[in-house]
Amino acid sequence: MGSASGFGILLFIGMFLVEGGSVPLEDFAVSDNELELMERTDNWFKVDDEDADMLVPELISKYGYKVESHSVTTEDGYVLKMFRILPREQPTVKKLPVLMVHGLLGSSADFVISGPNHSLAYLLADDGYEVWLANVRGSRYSKGHSTMLIQSKEYWDFTWHEMGYYDLPAMIDHVLNISNSNKLFYIGHSQGTTVYFVMSSSRPEYNDKIALMTALAPAVILKRVKSPILRFMLQTSDTLKKVLDALHIYEFLPHNENNHRIAQILCPPEEKNNACTQIVGLITGPHPEMFDQWLALTYQGHAPAGASTKQMMHFVQLIRSGGQFQQYDYGQKGNLEAYSSGKAPAYNLTASTAPVLIYYGLNDWMVHPRDVETFSKMLPRLVAAIPVADRKFNHLDFLIAKDARMQVYDKLLPMLDQYSGKR
Repeated sequence: MGSASGFGILLFIGMFLVEGGSVPLEDFAVSDNELELMERTDNWFKVDDEDADMLVPELISKYGYKVESHSVTTEDGYVLKMFRILPREQPTVKKLPVLMVHGLLGSSADFVISGPNHSLAYLLADDGYEVWLANVRGSRYSKGHSTMLIQSKEYWDFTWHEMGYYDLPAMIDHVLNISNSNKLFYIGHSQGTTVYFVMSSSRPEYNDKIALMTALAPAVILKRVKSPILRFMLQTSDTLKKVLDALHIYEFLPHNENNHRIAQILCPPEEKNNACTQIVGLITGPHPEMFDQWLALTYQGHAPAGASTKQMMHFVQLIRSGGQFQQYDYGQKGNLEAYSSGKAPAYNLTASTAPVLIYYGLNDWMVHPRDVETFSKMLPRLVAAIPVADRKFNHLDFLIAKDARMQVYDKLLPMLDQYSGKR
């Protein structure tokens, strides 16, 4: 299934739910004053239409930052691409490097798409940090293997478990080696937090290499998903997986340059509260006041960026588990072969001993705030679990909301400075 067809499916489901009355349109209503805020006349985000079609290193260079591309090979042979943004100016005292890890169906573009003065990666570089942008296996920039063809079923036989167990350690070791540092700051969004807690619980020796882990909308306990689109897809996921397997399709929503062009037609940004605004709201939580439709259109040139179907099913299992954070469930027979146990083993979060700082949205329809609160109590070294003050802040707002800098980034930067001395 390509990105374009996947976008069309989400659009159809979303409009069906809105038109059918399953979701009240009032959730997406904005006042005249709020609509004025949404006008592009103020050019809120300093991005151009061409940004949708540029590669991440091109974007970074365009806005005046020095960038390097690095290739990393994991223990199991996957070849990953990382982008290193150098500090705008060298600080008087060297700061720890920062590793940023994107969410499901995202890529390194997530942390630079909003442009200078708004994207977290640029703000970190402005503040003297060396920033490393990850791309996990199977996503747009990390499709490669030392021996397997990416078209093969074997290549796509992974979930977010392998990302945490293999990808993160390889990337962390590479960052520390190149940066000549013994620790780094980790910032993850959504799945970027899922994979971190796989690593920190399964390979606990890596906790000593993390000065501070910042989790934005941590997708670990997923018991109360509110999104009607995700709940609908949850009900049909088993059938969809069987169909895709029968068609020998193992990649889910890969990057497709046509996605941006389709969005331009179906979701003209001049049209207030257009279809894309509503669909994104149905998935992540409605927040039209802080949703910039031009930026969203640009973002659709970069997302979705691909995943494995098995990876998607692992998230389905996580939701169905009733609050368990565990490895992939192959069924009793398969589990006996994989784990020598009839049940999929749970991750031991008490082994995750590096300090963790959490920010979460109260209007997140993907990761419910109560699930975040439950999860935070499982961590042995929680710094704080902070709800974003804007009560409409949703799952995607951490990346592209107009108030993301004010609500989150400007509060996060002093925390990193505070932990920089704790080496």
